[in-house]
Amino acid sequence: MNKLILSFVTIISLCFFSCKDTASTTSSDSSSSDSVAEKNRANSREVYRAMETGDVSKVDSFIDKDIVDHQDNVKGLDSLKKMFASMHNSIKDLKFETIANATDGDYNIAYVKMTGTTVDASMGMPAGTKLDMKFVDVVKMSNGKAVEHWGYSDRNDMMKMMEMGKGQNGMGNKMDTKMKDTSIKK
Repeated sequence: MNKLILSFVTIISLCFFSCKDTASTTSSDSSSSDSVAEKNRANSREVYRAMETGDVSKVDSFIDKDIVDHQDNVKGLDSLKKMFASMHNSIKDLKFETIANATDGDYNIAYVKMTGTTVDASMGMPAGTKLDMKFVDVVKMSNGKAVEHWGYSDRNDMMKMMEMGKGQNGMGNKMDTKMKDTSIKK
């Protein structure tokens, strides 16, 4: 009977201590992951701010020099900075509003609304085209820096902007033709 009680007490003690250790580890991991998540969110906001303002001086601290942007087929931080500057210069009143953001430390996902007005045709739309679109950015993180990016636009927003561009410099018709040529055949 004493052996049974001793075994029971030992098992309960082990469970108690292991639960306590797990809780303290989970709490510590949770606060660590919370700080990583907040850092990822803050860095995401800084990237959008860099595009809005044209000031890319801070992006080196949170974007890897060998970044790969799969959406725009851009490789390397210097090329990405040039793309940001070009976007800033081609769209007046450029604004990004983060609607939602999720991160697990390895990936940061942001649902974003972008607005502005094209100043020239360099973005593939006639000058004066109003932009109001939503997209999702997926960024892979490594050692606290963005190493890969994928972007996904709302197809409906893109179609609306293409419709607005029809008849202006023929851009809408060219884009429609290209869309027809690349459609999936059944």
